[in-house]
Amino acid sequence: MVQPKYLEILDALRSRCSSLAIGAKLAPERALAEEFGVSVMTVRHSLAKLVTEGWVKKTPGSGTYVSRPTVSMGPSLTSFTQDMRQRGFTPSSRVMRAESITPDVETIAVLGLRAGESAVLVERLRYADNEPMCHEVSVFPPQFAALLLGADLSGSTHERLAEHGIVPMSTERVVRAVLASNRESELLQLPRGYPALEIVDTFFDNLGRPMQHVRSRYRFDRYEVRTDINRPG
Repeated sequence: MVQPKYLEILDALRSRCSSLAIGAKLAPERALAEEFGVSVMTVRHSLAKLVTEGWVKKTPGSGTYVSRPTVSMGPSLTSFTQDMRQRGFTPSSRVMRAESITPDVETIAVLGLRAGESAVLVERLRYADNEPMCHEVSVFPPQFAALLLGADLSGSTHERLAEHGIVPMSTERVVRAVLASNRESELLQLPRGYPALEIVDTFFDNLGRPMQHVRSRYRFDRYEVRTDINRPG
């Protein structure tokens, strides 16, 4: 079956956008029509689809600029890796730190640690299709040290723990906008002084015990939190 021409152009432009930097300007519609040997209306049809998918943004009187699809976090308890896979992205991580630490007062309180207990810190930069999406700092209770330290943490820590029967069953979540630090701006490829979407989760196991406290800072232009809200009664 022959694919409609606008879909061929859509695939080609989608691939082109994925290789261009955010903010790059696409060629004018007439130039694209000449390139693909089609009418301007066919090109507009393809560009309209790209706008809907989030790959480009059109500015009247200026042109069409490359953007990226926004990832929505729903109300279900899923990991970053699951979120990316469900939306067709390939997730990966760069581990920046993985070590035992002396916890601060907040960590002791959140994880319910005893005086003198250590904690496990894992700092990672999370990617979707090789683009930085999230800077993540997690702390775990000390009993997870043997499972996490020295392990390959480029994937999902939740999947790693699930291999040993440790599964998060609930979370307490706080979502807010924050100013990204200079370091975070560099890691996430954001201009300095721009915001980030901060999501703080405390995950609990099936017995209600805290098993992870994680602060994630996402690109403000790539991530959103979506929740279904109903009127009580």
